[in-house]
Amino acid sequence: MQKAPSQELILLGGKIKKIREKKLMSQSTLASMCDVDIRTIQRIEKGEYGFGVPLLFAIANALDIKVESLVKNISSKKTNSI
Repeated sequence: MQKAPSQELILLGGKIKKIREKKLMSQSTLASMCDVDIRTIQRIEKGEYGFGVPLLFAIANALDIKVESLVKNISSKKTNSI
């Protein structure tokens, strides 16, 4: 049985998609710039794929934005600052 996507992944994926579309970039172009296949980008944008920090940085770099702007306001839970 497949686990349902987390709310955070859905929000992050939606934000990535919105920024990509605003920049008129195709999923294929983003995938190529991040050195992943297009299916990975499709799954990320749908919130179906939990990915690591290196790919998060690659996506931010490809979209020419800061990682902080991608993850800002994503967490649905209150956390303590480090």
